[in-house]
Amino acid sequence: MPESPLDQFVQAVVYDHTTATGLKKCTNHVEIVEFASSIDYCFTMSEWQDYFRNDFADLTPAQQESIRSFDPQHWSWAFRQISSWRAMLMEGA
Repeated sequence: MPESPLDQFVQAVVYDHTTATGLKKCTNHVEIVEFASSIDYCFTMSEWQDYFRNDFADLTPAQQESIRSFDPQHWSWAFRQISSWRAMLMEGA
C-alpha cells in the first residue's frame, strides 16, 4: 500500500533539509497543513489532527504537558509536534 501524502510529508521533513527548514516557520497546526500543501503534500486538517493525536497519545503526561506549553513562536515548535520530528532535535533545543 502506498504511503499517504501525510506520511510522505512527515518523512520529507526528516530526510529533506529544505522541507525541514520550511517547517521552522510554522507556529500552529493550520500552518503545518498549509505548508505541506504548498509543497504538494495535500491532506486535510482532520487527517493531520488524527495523526497528531495518535502520536501524542503515546507520550507520557509530562511529555504532553511539555509540548502543550512550548512557545509556538520558537523555531523548534513544529518539530515538537510529531515523534519522528522530535527525534531530530538536539538536546537543549
